[in-house]
Amino acid sequence: MVFHVEIRGIYMRRIELIGVIFALLILAACSKKHEGLPTGFKYDPLPAPENLVVTGGSEIANISWSFPAEKMSRVKEFRVYQYIESYNMLQLIGTTTDTTFTDSLLIGNLLYCYKVSAVDTTDFEGWRTNETCAFVLGSHSVK
Repeated sequence: MVFHVEIRGIYMRRIELIGVIFALLILAACSKKHEGLPTGFKYDPLPAPENLVVTGGSEIANISWSFPAEKMSRVKEFRVYQYIESYNMLQLIGTTTDTTFTDSLLIGNLLYCYKVSAVDTTDFEGWRTNETCAFVLGSHSVK
């Protein structure tokens, strides 16, 4: 019985080794076949927008940011997210090609937080900003 297990163990090791060698051969063949194509994917993500400012108004939030001018030619759009910290949740609320966005129809007397990212011309999203928050007033708030 011990003899049978040892042989079986050796047999299993040979199959594992053959499988690894086979996988390496396939990988090498595919790499040669697709040489010059983006199989060795290297991506330089867009940086996070800078200077994110959120200004609360009467049931609206005005959001603005800056972005390096030398990278603007790579930007297709900016994505604006509402960030709910207590749930660590992001909700995409809109996109814009400008560096400003207005979130309207908000409920007043609440704190709203936002994050923004840039999307490049190949539809890859870059880094997001840290959250920035503002208190939004209600339409009947005392000023």
